[in-house]
Amino acid sequence: MDPSRAIHNTPPRARRARRAFGCAALLAAAAGAGAQGIAPGNLPADGTKLPGGIEPVLQLRTYYFDQESLTGVPSVAWALGGWAGLRSPWLGDVLQLGVVGYTSQRLYGPQDKSGTLLLQPDQDPINVIGLAWAALRFAGQTFTAYRQLIDRPFINPQDNRMVPNTFEAYTLGGAPLEGFAYTGGYVARIKNRDSERFVSMSQDAGGTGSDEGLVYAGVDWDFMTGGRLRADVQYGIDTYNTVYVDAKMPVALAERTRLVLGTQYYPQKSVGDAQIGDFSTWGAGVQAQLTHGPFGAHLSFTRTGTGFNTQNPYGDHPSYLNLQQVAFNTAGERAWGIGGSVNFAEFGVPGLSASAVYAAGRDRVDAATGAPLPNRDETDIRADYRVGKGHLLEGLVATFRYAWLQQDGSPQTQTQARVIVNYPFSF
Repeated sequence: MDPSRAIHNTPPRARRARRAFGCAALLAAAAGAGAQGIAPGNLPADGTKLPGGIEPVLQLRTYYFDQESLTGVPSVAWALGGWAGLRSPWLGDVLQLGVVGYTSQRLYGPQDKSGTLLLQPDQDPINVIGLAWAALRFAGQTFTAYRQLIDRPFINPQDNRMVPNTFEAYTLGGAPLEGFAYTGGYVARIKNRDSERFVSMSQDAGGTGSDEGLVYAGVDWDFMTGGRLRADVQYGIDTYNTVYVDAKMPVALAERTRLVLGTQYYPQKSVGDAQIGDFSTWGAGVQAQLTHGPFGAHLSFTRTGTGFNTQNPYGDHPSYLNLQQVAFNTAGERAWGIGGSVNFAEFGVPGLSASAVYAAGRDRVDAATGAPLPNRDETDIRADYRVGKGHLLEGLVATFRYAWLQQDGSPQTQTQARVIVNYPFSF
């Protein structure tokens, strides 16, 4: 993308001023959480405990989001919230209980500028018991029942707004061998990041038939330091099936220089009653990441089959080119991207990092008609600052993100600004 064109197409001066004021006020006033919730596990030895050994947890988050779409439609909101919960110790070394409530309260958000996903679609606040689970542990394996977090390539919290996705599920996981871990189970319902309601997995995918769930299984094999092989199967009853495989291999080039090569492949196909339509498609990608001291760079290429857009209703898309605004996963799309990053700790500013990425998508088609769709490209910039140990706000992370999405034939560039402050509260 031509940077001068992106700047030329940004919103008018009044909107820019309002955006800058909102971002500055947010950074000055807020705190928030980087984590997604709590999961079964051992309690920290040095953490605060309530009577009975129960662990209190609190994460605060505030988020400002401002977008001007390709057609000039704005979406704006500023929210404050986070989550609070309790986790018991392992009772009898077998049973553990956990509960978490999530909230996102509107500080600013006009009714006619909804769509940020920080709040509900009508800009109403979000208040929900997102996690409520019981876990049983035996011989190193853990069975978890009811509302919980799942973090797999196509089923995950998608924690990039105020509140993550959570799931009503029954799962089993463990690590029976060193470097090898497994997980799997049945997922009945999902609560999306902008909702208070849990709905069936088939309904969330867009199905119009009976309410159905999903069965999944996944394995992770860390076969060497920095090297991993991962595989998942996700079978959505009467909707569609996804198989996912990826691998990464590190190559040491010098003392402070390392190359990591990665590849991924994920076919998808309708099954049973095919509630979202009869289709077959696939996605694939390759990536090379180079790091040298505080500097990093990456080059990626992805391709999507012409049969259908790859589907990810249950979480963030795992594509190497899933950027801030689009995942470059339209039917037929060929995309490439390049990016770089720097950690400023070696330059006397510990906790500060920055990155930028550019990606372009070509050869998109309408899967139903085969008609060509416009080419598009996206440019993202990001800066993060983490407060280090020994400071009053230890653990606080402030993030600024800005993106330009350009599409052939659109009247303007789609700009999107995000400012997030996360703070894990220490009792």
